[in-house]
Amino acid sequence: MSMPSGDSPQEAQQYYHYLQSHQLVPHSRDATWHVDGTALLWMWGFVVVLVVLLWAWVTYYRSTRQRLGIFPVDTWGGFTTEQAGPATRFFFIVVLPIVVFGGVLVVTHLIYGQKF
Repeated sequence: MSMPSGDSPQEAQQYYHYLQSHQLVPHSRDATWHVDGTALLWMWGFVVVLVVLLWAWVTYYRSTRQRLGIFPVDTWGGFTTEQAGPATRFFFIVVLPIVVFGGVLVVTHLIYGQKF
């Protein structure tokens, strides 16, 4: 079905049905069930990148020595201790893509709506 021009009431009605047909059958095909491979690749790609970045951050964090100085060792109940320290550049490099990705998702959902 080609897009009508809308010069007459009949053509305006055809145009209305043309637009409505795109809402009724998205992606121009009827499918009761299908796998969206692109969405799966994006999801699993994000999971893999997140796991690799977190693994790299933990490895980096555990391999560097703790800075001494203004951050005292906290003790709870005599057994649990924690030494605070400033966030490293690597932490910000890991967190920045995650925050940007979340921001892009929020903005695109606000502009285009959630499409599942």
